[in-house]
Amino acid sequence: MVARTHVLFALAPVSSAVVAAIGTLTAIYAASIALVQTDIKRVLAYSTISQLGYMFLGLGAGTLLGVTAGMFHLVTHAFFKGLLFLAAGSVMHAMGGVIDLRRFGGLRRRLPITHVTFLVGCLALAGVPLLSGYFSKDEILASVYQLSLDGPDATLYLALFVVGLATAGLTAFYTFRAYFLAFHGEEQVPHEAGHHARESPPVMTWPLIVLAVFSAVAGGALWMTGDLEAFLEATPSLAGLAALEPAHPAEDGHGTVALMSSLVALVGIGLAWWVYARRRDALPRLVRAMSAVGVYQLSLGKFFFDHAYNVLLVWPLAAVARVCAWFDRIVIDGLVDAVGGLPGVVGRSLRPLQGGLVPLYALGMLLGTLVLLGALLL
Repeated sequence: MVARTHVLFALAPVSSAVVAAIGTLTAIYAASIALVQTDIKRVLAYSTISQLGYMFLGLGAGTLLGVTAGMFHLVTHAFFKGLLFLAAGSVMHAMGGVIDLRRFGGLRRRLPITHVTFLVGCLALAGVPLLSGYFSKDEILASVYQLSLDGPDATLYLALFVVGLATAGLTAFYTFRAYFLAFHGEEQVPHEAGHHARESPPVMTWPLIVLAVFSAVAGGALWMTGDLEAFLEATPSLAGLAALEPAHPAEDGHGTVALMSSLVALVGIGLAWWVYARRRDALPRLVRAMSAVGVYQLSLGKFFFDHAYNVLLVWPLAAVARVCAWFDRIVIDGLVDAVGGLPGVVGRSLRPLQGGLVPLYALGMLLGTLVLLGALLL
């Protein structure tokens, strides 16, 4: 929707900058939370949020290249993130429903197909060269890098580019952290798996294979053909963006950006390998170092956004809801019950007059006659 309505964003460059800034903050925020998650699906969930931030970073660039890159990443991300979620489901199936990365490991021999396809998805997500994520992620960074070379907001976009590049490194690290914890190290199988810790049936593995192929080649195929860019350029609402491209060609800086992002991704993968596969005794030292500067607590606590959300929104709204519930139960329901009960009260008060005794009826008639006579005489 942001891409479709970008003709409006183009008329307000500040709005595009806000979109790019929010996208960048979302990307690094979610990536930093994924660093310490132990639930394999939660790692991928926060990764999805982070990659959505990347997409909005491209859209916020406000150029045809940026919008194309954002939509391009949406397409490639669908393949490798779908692959990773299904592979995580395959692991969960083999582990008897256990998804805690601390409770299993060394599964590459028991789950060979899941292992290879999960690895392909991790490589694509990390942006390793020639896989799908590499092409789309680098185009996003290149579109932002272009805007950092000149223009009134060059400093802002340079900062966004640096943060985006750092996020690429975090992405590679937490992705391969999950991979090494699940598939490398000493083999460990939770008791919930019983004797069924083996590869998933073909109905689960064939979709993994298909998605792995697309995760590997779809990005390169789309990038080389340029079909997506041609399609977006022909879209009426985006056709005018071509005129907003920077003066330097779109290819300028692509090689530099590709080199930097690839090196950052490889560093992230190498660090994850060193900590979680090569020297697991280094993990406590890494945790202590992160804790010393407060990063570990912030990441584990999700930057305490949940707490702030509860204090600022959930608790006040819950208090208002309790007051409204009391008012509804006591005042509104009380009035309705009173109106409904009034006929019963009147009926019960008049019931003694209808006792069924003839002498009482005769007495009533006599008294009524006397009252009428008295009224006439007066």
